[in-house]
Amino acid sequence: MIFPFGQIAWLAVIAAGLLSACKTTGPTEAKPALIAKTNQAVQDTLTLAVSKAVGSKVTLAPNSFTSSPSVTIEPSSVNKRNGQIIDGRSQEMPTHIDLIMMGSACFVMNRGTGEKYPLKGVSCKPAP
Repeated sequence: MIFPFGQIAWLAVIAAGLLSACKTTGPTEAKPALIAKTNQAVQDTLTLAVSKAVGSKVTLAPNSFTSSPSVTIEPSSVNKRNGQIIDGRSQEMPTHIDLIMMGSACFVMNRGTGEKYPLKGVSCKPAP
């Protein structure tokens, strides 16, 4: 079947429109972020999400994610068998946690695994 030139041109315009529409409806890109406003509830939400991302209970400084979009969590220095402090150096690697925004939603992300944990009720702003 042969199409006239006018129909081919319209088909090309429609196809280009559909392809560009697909691009604009794709997933939102993750961007580094900072905490916009902090209080005890925000601190508790951050601590819980980072603990989930690391896989163990952590303690965060009150200014975590306020001036830098990432924190480094050092491994615990306690011997798991007897609870005593380990003499010498730990061979475990630290865990890097990033605060990111996807659209207007905030997440903490374990940089090593790529797993994201949502932060409900936490306001973020893009990092400079």
